[in-house]
Amino acid sequence: MLQTDQQRVARQWLAQAEGLLTLSCDLAAQLQTSHRVLVGNELSLQRWDSVRRDWLVDISVVPLSKLPDWKLTGKRQAPLMKDEPLAWTCRPDGDQQAGELQLSQSELGQVRLLWTGDGFYELR
Repeated sequence: MLQTDQQRVARQWLAQAEGLLTLSCDLAAQLQTSHRVLVGNELSLQRWDSVRRDWLVDISVVPLSKLPDWKLTGKRQAPLMKDEPLAWTCRPDGDQQAGELQLSQSELGQVRLLWTGDGFYELR
């Protein structure tokens, strides 16, 4: 029973991550500037500032803290720049990087969110 509850929480967390990815792409199109979701100890939404030529955290969107006791890992297509941190980027023209977020826990297995890069997500 506990395993099912914890897996349900992990799936809900990934559903929130999917919402953040979708919001990132919606904002990129609406505001005509690139946005990305940065993966670290939390998922945070950032926008490209062309004046500063740097990524800025969007303070209007609360970061999604990672789940305690779950390991968060990610994969994506090749980075755009050398030493670029793990993030998924959406551009104003609709171009997106594909990737995967994975939550894992030794006793409970793993739950994954696949982002195909064409606006479609799949929760496994």
